[in-house]
Amino acid sequence: MDSLLHSPIAQAALLAVAGAIAFWLRDVPGLVIAWLRRFAISTLTVDSRDEFLFSALVEYMDAHPALRQINQFTARSVRRGTAHQSLEEDLRAGQPPRALLSPGEGLHILWVDGRLLWMRRELQVGQAVFERISLSHFGRSGDWLAAFLQSAIEARANRESDTLSVYIPNPFHGGDWMRARLGSRRPLSSVVLKAGQAEGLLADLQRFYGARERYAELGIPWRRGYLLHGPPGTGKTSLVTALASELRLNVCTLSLASPVVTDEKIHTLLAGVPQRSLLLIEDVDAFFRQRDAAHAQVRLSFSGFLNALDGVATQEGNVLFMTTNHAEQLDAALIRAGRIDERVELGLCDEDQLRRLYLKFRPDEAAARAFAAERAPEGLSPAQAQAELMRRFGTTGA
Repeated sequence: MDSLLHSPIAQAALLAVAGAIAFWLRDVPGLVIAWLRRFAISTLTVDSRDEFLFSALVEYMDAHPALRQINQFTARSVRRGTAHQSLEEDLRAGQPPRALLSPGEGLHILWVDGRLLWMRRELQVGQAVFERISLSHFGRSGDWLAAFLQSAIEARANRESDTLSVYIPNPFHGGDWMRARLGSRRPLSSVVLKAGQAEGLLADLQRFYGARERYAELGIPWRRGYLLHGPPGTGKTSLVTALASELRLNVCTLSLASPVVTDEKIHTLLAGVPQRSLLLIEDVDAFFRQRDAAHAQVRLSFSGFLNALDGVATQEGNVLFMTTNHAEQLDAALIRAGRIDERVELGLCDEDQLRRLYLKFRPDEAAARAFAAERAPEGLSPAQAQAELMRRFGTTGA
């Protein structure tokens, strides 16, 4: 036997067998890992091509205590301001952005909600560059990962539902919209108009949004237009904001004096209004005198504006609000039926309106009636009355 082992032929055979075994064993770690991945590990992958899901997950990881215990982060800036239209305005107002932190590139091993979790974040470079985040844990069921992602989605949705998105024409591309700011939603009850006006408009909008099939049956474009007119300070813009808040809509504000609003771009803008949005054109009388541009900044012709309002490219379901302080100065063609469906006059305060404004600041019915009876003959606008009550009571109601 010993001589056999020293035989060159036997040694060559043993080496060949050992090599074959080694070659087969080379694949064992990969096979074991592949088996574990398939039968013992659950993985969830999200990448930045899905903007909503990826952003929701990143924001959720920033807020999750367990995911803040690592020491390697990716940071991006998030604006804190809600009342300003640009980062520069936020900075001037003393509201610098905050840093949103999430786990950085590479592998992270974490203990989250009583479960061992490992996360890999990587940058994918190909025809497009995007980020990918993979979350894994032991176990064949993906229920926990699905619930984790759903929690991130709900957190993002709750944050969005508490805010009002305001869009303006993109000054760089022209023809599309950009979100200029986020504002707090305001209840309709915060806008004190004459009795029934705000509620009537809300009911009219609700009927409109519920009547799409009826419009189609009648062959009528599913669009609606409102003209809000009255003296300055009567709540025209506030009313539009409150209606959008109540119906969970966006507001797209369009200035006809914007340099990107031209005869060529207006059609694209109106066709591209984000879904579920109110389109607001304020002080429409300030842009045209009869049918001529009111000043050199207006690059849009009156006929171009009318054609865009009537254009077949305008999206179904769009709602237009135009406001003016001088309805008598508007060209009849602009506010004819089919372009404007409802005209609502927001006038100076009547006695009941003043009483309800007073009660916003101080719940004293007798004092509210006395204030209203005394000041109603003066013809105050809601803004003037509110300013006086603010001076009298401030924000405390004392």
